Amino acid sequence: MFELILESKLNSIQDDLLIYSEETVERINDSVNGFINNDVGVSRSIIESTDEINRKSYKIEQECLKILGLHQPLAKDLRLGAAVLRVSIELERINDLSAYISRYAIDSNENALNYHKPPHIIFMSETVQKMLQDGVGALLNEDLQLLKRCTKNYVVVQDFYNQMFEEYNDVTNSSSHTYLILVGRNLLSMGNHVMGMADRVAYSIVGKRVMHHKLFHNVLMR
Repeated sequence: MFELILESKLNSIQDDLLIYSEETVERINDSVNGFINNDVGVSRSIIESTDEINRKSYKIEQECLKILGLHQPLAKDLRLGAAVLRVSIELERINDLSAYISRYAIDSNENALNYHKPPHIIFMSETVQKMLQDGVGALLNEDLQLLKRCTKNYVVVQDFYNQMFEEYNDVTNSSSHTYLILVGRNLLSMGNHVMGMADRVAYSIVGKRVMHHKLFHNVLMR
């Protein structure tokens, strides 16, 4: 009986996490599009909805803590509960970064700054979105291959940022391209947060702290 209740609650928070992650992916996409297209309306909407969407994180966290405290799950279920909790926290931080990007979009527009926005930003955004989807999918499906694809894509995000920084850093020092670099850094930070959740997801799947274990780290990153 207690096992069925625990299973039901774990399934429920996984469903909530999936919905929350999908909305987070959408916000990443919208915040970057708002910046690229100078769409102040979209940017304001992202900022104004941040507190509301992050309440879902608080709800998931509370449910996880209840499960961990009241049901005292063991082994695999314990790792799953801890992973959902960690992923929820990282998603909240990513949502905050989307709001920061939207703030940069508004500031840039209000200052009437008109400058070229290279494709690197779009490529970084798309790659981070894929990373997030793969990371959450790996947890919910216990799929190590999805997690491997997720972690390998972080290198792609870094490469896009480094290319953009090299091309526009000199310009940034003397012009309005500062916002371009700031948005790139926020997307890079999103990738960092996805890597943070990947560590816990890997532990949930294989029972080892993968990112700190040489053998499994090589499996994921190569």
